[in-house]
Amino acid sequence: MIQPFIWMFKHKDFKQHFGYLAGILIKFFIPAIILSIFLFLFPNFLQINFQIALLILTALLFAAPFLCLQGYMWELTENIISRDWDIVANNVYNGRIKQVYKIELPELRTFKLIWRGIASVVANILMAIPVILLILISGILGVIGCKFFNTTVFANPAYPYALIGAVLIYWFLVPAFLWNYANRDSVVAVWNLRKAVYIAGNYTGKYILNSTAFCTFNFLVSLLISLIKAILSFGLSIANIPFMFATLLIIGIAIYFIYIYSVYVNAYLLGTIAPPHEG
Repeated sequence: MIQPFIWMFKHKDFKQHFGYLAGILIKFFIPAIILSIFLFLFPNFLQINFQIALLILTALLFAAPFLCLQGYMWELTENIISRDWDIVANNVYNGRIKQVYKIELPELRTFKLIWRGIASVVANILMAIPVILLILISGILGVIGCKFFNTTVFANPAYPYALIGAVLIYWFLVPAFLWNYANRDSVVAVWNLRKAVYIAGNYTGKYILNSTAFCTFNFLVSLLISLIKAILSFGLSIANIPFMFATLLIIGIAIYFIYIYSVYVNAYLLGTIAPPHEG
């Protein structure tokens, strides 16, 4: 199970792609910081319409590296889903052969990756809508029942458990929804309940294993980033301005590198919940 966490280091193009993803931060953040400083130092230099336009442009430049990383992750997940097998054997044949995944890394086309990143944000929003609707409809039925029939659907002891069970089952299928989105590159693919049930039901062992690793890994990454932010807050409270700037820069870069690493891990865990022929 260690493969999802080390596979990228064995890929011949990993250094090039890692350098590209790291460079994206510089490529977009430098102009964003320059625009921010300009707007801060000269707030009345431009007309209000131009200031608003520059503020929007600055926000887009700050968001671009993360959208690019998101797009890269889903492109990579799609490649992993449609992976091939490769045969590895010793130079001197000893009767042992080993099958390994042959994974192609995505094309490094910045605007395509950003667009895929934007699409993934939309897909995640759409994926949350059924749960929100389920909870809202339950609340509405409860209000209507209380007002007109002097009762409520929640009066049935089984109802709250049924509602919680439905929500938990839906969230259990989230990795399958994400797998299907990556596979089809369609934002509405996250609503394909039939395919999600098929993937989770036919490859249950692998699905549970990868889903558990996916959730645990991202929980630990969140804890690590929270710890780094806590250290940062403490350091900023006692530091002078040059040290504060250096601390912000170093910790920001560290968090970004952690994020890059998590892209490769998450793509592998999601992309391998089902065999290649399902892609």
